[in-house]
Amino acid sequence: MGLPPVRQRPDLPVRARLTPGSAVMLWVVRPLWLWRREVVAAWVLAGVALAGWGRLGWPGAAGAPVGLAGGLVAVPWSRRWLARCWRRGRLRRRWDQAARFAGLTTVNDRIPRIVRHRSVPAGDRLLVRVPRGAVVAELDDERGRVAAVLRVREVRVAQDVDRADLAHVDIVRRDPFANPDDPAVSLPIPWPWAGGAQRNLHRDGVPLGVDDMGDPVTVRLPGKNLLIGGEPEAGKSVALSLLLAAAALDPYAQIWGWDAKRVELALWRPVLTRIAYTNIDEAIAQKEDLIKEMDRRYDLLASAGRRVLRPEDGPVILAATDELRFYSAHENKAAREHFNALGTDLVARGRAARIVAVEATQRPSGDVVPTGWRDLMAVRWAMRCTTPDASDTILGRGMASAGYSATDIDIRTRGVGWLHAEGTHPRKIKSFYLDDHDIRSIVARGAALRRLVAGDEWI
Repeated sequence: MGLPPVRQRPDLPVRARLTPGSAVMLWVVRPLWLWRREVVAAWVLAGVALAGWGRLGWPGAAGAPVGLAGGLVAVPWSRRWLARCWRRGRLRRRWDQAARFAGLTTVNDRIPRIVRHRSVPAGDRLLVRVPRGAVVAELDDERGRVAAVLRVREVRVAQDVDRADLAHVDIVRRDPFANPDDPAVSLPIPWPWAGGAQRNLHRDGVPLGVDDMGDPVTVRLPGKNLLIGGEPEAGKSVALSLLLAAAALDPYAQIWGWDAKRVELALWRPVLTRIAYTNIDEAIAQKEDLIKEMDRRYDLLASAGRRVLRPEDGPVILAATDELRFYSAHENKAAREHFNALGTDLVARGRAARIVAVEATQRPSGDVVPTGWRDLMAVRWAMRCTTPDASDTILGRGMASAGYSATDIDIRTRGVGWLHAEGTHPRKIKSFYLDDHDIRSIVARGAALRRLVAGDEWI
């Protein structure tokens, strides 16, 4: 019966009968060719141990390459470059093996090839080109087998939006949100702008968090409206504070606030232009004043014969509402309907006027935010939810069944949610964190910046 082979090898298709020459090519030359990057990089890295011998009197023919290798390893940037070369060579060799074991080889012995590789905190991000005669869907169907051969947590495949032969592949090796010391405690991630340097919302993208591969996630506020929803203690207020902090660090930006709890925006009072609390009439009056400012800007564009608002025409206005439900589902029906009509108008027409609406609420269903209002929000951020329907009310219908459900978020990981920006698939991200000390420091810096530009006509 014979014994099983000591080493597993994938089946390699051959067009003709296997000859001694083709066997050598398949089982000797090909593996050595795949090993070439790792062997060269490992040889140079080993030069750090052999370099001393070369300096101690090795013959020139032997000492020169050894000394060169030691010199390359002695320089930090070249050492890092060599280490990256070794890792990339190892990944390409193992990818070749995984693709063949998964049966992704074409009739002429071609497999999906790595075009671009980038290391990220959670693993690797690849751009892969499928060979002629293959489609990205085949790679997507076999991602489980590829992950098993690579011995990683998960492999994700997404087709490129511009080219059908390219696939974006994420090789997930570890969870960037996990705390290695205590998995039950989720560590906060400091906000990169917490130092308080001046910012410009017209130009700078606001850092919101890191995605589940460890890459930073930013969003440009002008022209956007954001909806933040989720269960209590899921991290909505922290996410809202990042946008408020970014606006505070722009001395020309204005912040108009609606705070039903009277505490979430309390620390931001020194940099707020307007604030309304639990009085529904005051909240409506403030919304009407903001719409008047929006109409003034459109009158300016009409008189100037332009369609685009320039930065010098007016600052970015951040219209932030915490606990939107208090206003949009108010017990006074007439006031509630008036407020909702104003909110829908502001979201529908305010984007071109550089008015950014940010609404934070618990479970923004149809009775909390009118559907017409909610559907105009270009950016959705769903924190932890208890039901798929609640998740879909934030991200959009059908997202939970497509695999983007906020119900799967661990209750211990505050600040983790699905971010769905227009034109992209939802991305699971963990928001940066600002504590009260950080907020006070940013507010003090923002107030000082506003005093410096107090003579400007915008202020």
